[in-house]
Amino acid sequence: MSTRQLKSLLCFVLLSGCSMAFPADLKTDDAYNRGIKANNAFVKADKTRDYKLSETDGAAWQKYGNLDADQDGFVSFDEFVVGADLPDPKWDGTVTRNVVYKRAGNETLLMDIYAPRKPVDGKAPVFYYTHGGGWVGGNKEIGGDIQPLFDQLSDQGFVCVSVMYRLVKMWNPKDDVLMRDCVVDCRDGLRFLKQHEEELDVDMNRVVVFGSSAGGHLAQLLTFSGADDFAGDPALAKYKVELAAGVSWFGPSDFRDNNLFDYQGPDRKFAPDHWSRYINKSQHFNYGKEDAAVRKMTEELSPVWWLKNDNAPLLHIHGDQDFVIPPQHAAHLKEKAADCGADVTVQMVRGAAHGWWNAGIEPSQDEVVQMTVDFAMENTKVK
Repeated sequence: MSTRQLKSLLCFVLLSGCSMAFPADLKTDDAYNRGIKANNAFVKADKTRDYKLSETDGAAWQKYGNLDADQDGFVSFDEFVVGADLPDPKWDGTVTRNVVYKRAGNETLLMDIYAPRKPVDGKAPVFYYTHGGGWVGGNKEIGGDIQPLFDQLSDQGFVCVSVMYRLVKMWNPKDDVLMRDCVVDCRDGLRFLKQHEEELDVDMNRVVVFGSSAGGHLAQLLTFSGADDFAGDPALAKYKVELAAGVSWFGPSDFRDNNLFDYQGPDRKFAPDHWSRYINKSQHFNYGKEDAAVRKMTEELSPVWWLKNDNAPLLHIHGDQDFVIPPQHAAHLKEKAADCGADVTVQMVRGAAHGWWNAGIEPSQDEVVQMTVDFAMENTKVK
């Protein structure tokens, strides 16, 4: 987001204010979330990268040209953030969107809380979703193959939570957010839920964390690390959550070996050191040759480094044709878990790339979703 866009966003937020949500002491910030959504949509539409939409942006101008309020021939971000149609995902049930769980620097971090559609006796278990996007993108909105998970688990009495977190901004050398901050924020989201478990009527001893891709990496780290690890907001530090289980879809398991990222197939897009750079923003990364501080960071952000025989159980599902996070990560995770007696189940999906959209994959997308639902229910004793 440019400085000008950020100023426009802050003005929009101040003018719009924050609303109060159920429960009464949980603040929401719909305006801030709208600004984030507007920025994402604006950047996607701005094909010419000139921070405005005009006829040279083709289809985007056809779609958004009517937002040119001052008739100067282009749509500025100021006009876009006020006038663009940015609907929330459809949900057949009760959802409290944009709950503020912490502030970090100039960023407000939000979560969406989906109430169970099935009445439950006692406190509800929690399904906690950490989105993907390569630690640099993505958002908390559910869709695609994520919404069926929320649908099924909500129908089984789960409170489903989707959390946003700070993103690494490789394009901004002055921004100090790193991959570790993504983990810290997601852990703080759990601490926030613990703080408010009575108001939310949730059982924080029955939490399953789930994510795909980069979110799968975060889910692994949350599952294997302890409640006090990845300390963040001091105001949340005393709220401790031990997870019941975790599910990772095609998330990386170890950054210490670039060979794990070396995909040799015809669809190769990334150099082996591509993703590791988000640990410390270095453009070329070699764990064995970096200084001690970077090696320590790399270990801490490698899920297998945390493995021990008393970890919460994890289900890891990975495509055998994944050209983004190669399938050797799944084999590596399985091997390291077996070495220490950790409870890790690995399921390979034949014919699948970085997701479940390929035709003819085995097991099918529906079966992968069902495996995930069943695993969450089994480990929270939902029948």
